[in-house]
Amino acid sequence: MIAEEQERVSNPQKRPSPSHKVLSWINIAIGLALLVWGVWYVAAHITLAEIGRALALADPFFIGLALAIFILTLLAKAWRWQLQFAPRIAQPPFAAAFWALMLGQFVNTAVSFMRLGDLARVYALFQQTGISKMESLGTLVLEKTLDLLMLALTLVLILPFVIVPDFIAEQGVILGLAALLVFAILYLVAYQTYWVLRLVEVLVRSLPARLNGRLLQFATSGLAGLAAMRSKKTLLGLLARSVLIAALSVLMPYTLFYAFHLPFGLSEAVLINLGVSVAAAVPVPTPAKIGIFEFAVVFVMRQFGYTDEAVALSYALVFHLLILLPQIVLGVIAAWRTDWRWSKTAVLSKELRQTPPP
Repeated sequence: MIAEEQERVSNPQKRPSPSHKVLSWINIAIGLALLVWGVWYVAAHITLAEIGRALALADPFFIGLALAIFILTLLAKAWRWQLQFAPRIAQPPFAAAFWALMLGQFVNTAVSFMRLGDLARVYALFQQTGISKMESLGTLVLEKTLDLLMLALTLVLILPFVIVPDFIAEQGVILGLAALLVFAILYLVAYQTYWVLRLVEVLVRSLPARLNGRLLQFATSGLAGLAAMRSKKTLLGLLARSVLIAALSVLMPYTLFYAFHLPFGLSEAVLINLGVSVAAAVPVPTPAKIGIFEFAVVFVMRQFGYTDEAVALSYALVFHLLILLPQIVLGVIAAWRTDWRWSKTAVLSKELRQTPPP
């Protein structure tokens, strides 16, 4: 306790700027407004008895199967992340990658609007394996790009078979092109590491020596996170595992259709997966995206012409619960295994935002 107090005194945190406070209050206001609107809408249009009947008629076998599919998706994500570290002798053990990933998802669930999960994940992997934090962050850039690419690809594949609103189709095409462009840039950077580092050296040459060295270290470690792209075999493996993750992400809502006896197919499952993915990216301060997730699912279902709102909301609630429970349970275990603390993520965040004075 005394040591922690001395550390706080010797390293006082900077107070947030007025603009940062305004943005935080705007986020809170939007989140509360959406939550209040959601509660009002449910109270005005759906009764608890209707929701109870819909839940009672749900098939527990398919609910359990959907839960198993989600857990398999988490394992596949850890499997892909493990492959992103090259060469193979430097790859983290699967268990280390899995528990770091679980910690990251748990933190993002608890404070979804701050997006600290990636930093917690990087910290957990560093603590377990000693792998550079910047190298881990470099792998996350590629990971997010692959996820966007797969999301856009699944949307493009279903466009000939289902009528979707024009704004969804247009945004999907833009998203796909942007992800493809970023992937191409990362691929070129991975193969031209020497020239990228030379360019960084030129750009930081006039800076103080200590700052210069820190930035070069960041650039070198970050580029190491793209090393897996230099191997065609590894890159094909990453793409194959990304396809598997995308397929499982669609299969989960598809399986839940059977649980609630809904007359939908794979095309509708793709659009629901797209809707919840967009909802996950919305920076609102509702814990675990409560309300936002359900709104996204019900909204997409209404685009299909489905009018039984009690069943649609019950489906959304169960869908969300099947995602949250594993993230919370496995996240708590991951936090215990890695001895993680909120303060450690905050320190890492400050370290990455700031550079030491010359």
